[in-house]
Amino acid sequence: MLPGVVGLIQATEIIKLILENGVPLIGRLLLYDAMKMNFKEVRVRKDPQCALCGDHPSVKELIDYQAFCDIHLPGQVPQDDIDESLYELTPLEFKKAFDADSSAVMVDVRETFEWDICRIEGSELLPLSKFDPATSGLDPDTTIFLYCYMGKRSMLALKELKRAGFKKLKNLSGGIDLWAEEVDTDMPRY
Repeated sequence: MLPGVVGLIQATEIIKLILENGVPLIGRLLLYDAMKMNFKEVRVRKDPQCALCGDHPSVKELIDYQAFCDIHLPGQVPQDDIDESLYELTPLEFKKAFDADSSAVMVDVRETFEWDICRIEGSELLPLSKFDPATSGLDPDTTIFLYCYMGKRSMLALKELKRAGFKKLKNLSGGIDLWAEEVDTDMPRY
């Protein structure tokens, strides 16, 4: 229901801008509290230092979302030559391989709020948002098992490690979400 209410407000704002009629919410922030069923309006001053709309904007175009999200369209050649399938393990393969290697390290690259919900026993947290192979404290000669929520962010971390010279890398295909479905069915899911 909440997205529906907010979506209708956004659509109304677009119509006002297209028709150049009415009073658009430019310079105002509309707060909606669904539990109290009330709206509150807050005036917002323009920040002269804003990178987008300030006096000297530095953001002049949209980012390349495809590169940012590491999404490859069909028929498109990926920018790196890493064959992801060589590093991916199903949850059961991942567990078996990690359990068999006593010197291996398991790294969770999710954010702290996700780590607080659930985690795989024996893993350490190194969020992708702050991930740097050089300062990670990881040993390039140790086997490193990586995971995240669905497997994409951990693959990005794997590629960073690979570029930094790490060789023994494994990624959990389907992430902790599939792990909770196939290995640890008592694990909380989100």
